[in-house]
Amino acid sequence: MHATRPVQSPARLLLALALAVPGAAFAYGTQDAIRDCESRIRSEYGISDLRDATAVQLSDSEKHFKVEGKAKVDGKKHHWSCEVKNRHVIQAEYDGPKPEGMSTAAKLAVGAAAAVAAGVAISEANKHGGESHSSSGGSGSAGAAGLQDLVGARASSGEAELESRGYTYAKGEKGGGSSYTNWRKGSHCVTVRTVDGHYKSIVDVTMLDCE
Repeated sequence: MHATRPVQSPARLLLALALAVPGAAFAYGTQDAIRDCESRIRSEYGISDLRDATAVQLSDSEKHFKVEGKAKVDGKKHHWSCEVKNRHVIQAEYDGPKPEGMSTAAKLAVGAAAAVAAGVAISEANKHGGESHSSSGGSGSAGAAGLQDLVGARASSGEAELESRGYTYAKGEKGGGSSYTNWRKGSHCVTVRTVDGHYKSIVDVTMLDCE
């Protein structure tokens, strides 16, 4: 009689491969750094046409990348740069012109409009005997979309408001004249960029950034 060899399932084979090559299943490379940096530039500066991005892994012991690229605005290309450390974007800079409608004043106006909309929604809920969510989620949207009314706020009062809305501080870093703090709530993770003591922007990031 011939001995029957056990047949391993694909899941077992993948697990064995991952264990044989530590970090292979969770590798983070230049393309990942480019993706994360482009996402930050798009969300923070309102730029959609990004191209010619390149990434270089810096020679230290951490997952440290320097990413550069071009943003096309009004038919012209302008330089942007970004730095990633341990899968987290710690610095993103763009000094070219902003697309129409995305100036700082416009961003603040969007935040103010969100606050007004939240107030109207709360007022209507109270009229109909509904439950007010003013202290647990801003405009009611999940993640950064529900926190835009905090853009422009002082950092101290912004942190207190984030905590009152159920967010928990995860970690923080500084770079390029700005500080970045990560906050977690349930399955959402957001990064708050603070400049000169005031919240400059609030964007959604992956849950890895809150670990």
